[in-house]
Amino acid sequence: MTNILKEFSLSGRVALVTGASEGLGRGIALALAQAGADIVACGRRSDALADTVSQIAAFGRRGEVCTADLTRLHEIERVKAFVVERFERLDILVNSAGYAVTKPAWEMSEEDWDKTIEIGFKGLFFCCQILGGIMRRQGYGKIINLGSTIGRATVSGRAVYGGVKAGILHLSESLAVEWASDGIRVNVLAPTAVATPSRAQLLQGEFLERMVSRIPLGRIAEPHDVGVAALYLASPASDFVTGHTLYVDGGLIAHG
Repeated sequence: MTNILKEFSLSGRVALVTGASEGLGRGIALALAQAGADIVACGRRSDALADTVSQIAAFGRRGEVCTADLTRLHEIERVKAFVVERFERLDILVNSAGYAVTKPAWEMSEEDWDKTIEIGFKGLFFCCQILGGIMRRQGYGKIINLGSTIGRATVSGRAVYGGVKAGILHLSESLAVEWASDGIRVNVLAPTAVATPSRAQLLQGEFLERMVSRIPLGRIAEPHDVGVAALYLASPASDFVTGHTLYVDGGLIAHG
């Protein structure tokens, strides 16, 4: 009889996580490492990425730091060459890097707009295209793009960010259909607000109360909630799942 828990093992798999220096990206990288994957931690801050890799090593897994500005295509090409040189394969890509500005739409500047689009949408697409090329050659791979409930439910001050996240949903569905014949599964992981250190200042007081009041399960998400959901999408257990958005939101979207 097959041990169904083996379907969630990532032993022998290689994962690259963007935005792995902190927050959700780091949490997902650690979750995948605990499940047996070797990790390429990618982002701009080498010191923070090194800390992530040291935690990966504590789980007995191999971790590599690869710094890059993912808004520049030649940098993504360099990341691809790094992965091929160090691991010769890539099984899982998690696009977690993003940029958010919280301010009224009337006050959004061109610089705010450009950063949000360049990092959260342009960088994500070209990571899919360029790094996904390794998966295409293999005939198998899992791409997990970080969305958000803000892509479906509005939050004051996040109009442009929400627009990007909504775009990620449709983009991922399109890529899932186009790349299915290449054996590449493309899905979206869309959490509600998550209690990470970078969100501590925002998630307090009246704002936190309003968020929790919209979530039927009565709390915001913890990094663990998102990590285990990422593990499902990254593992063989989800091999027949593509073009799907998995909401980790305590029922927020269903509540409306």
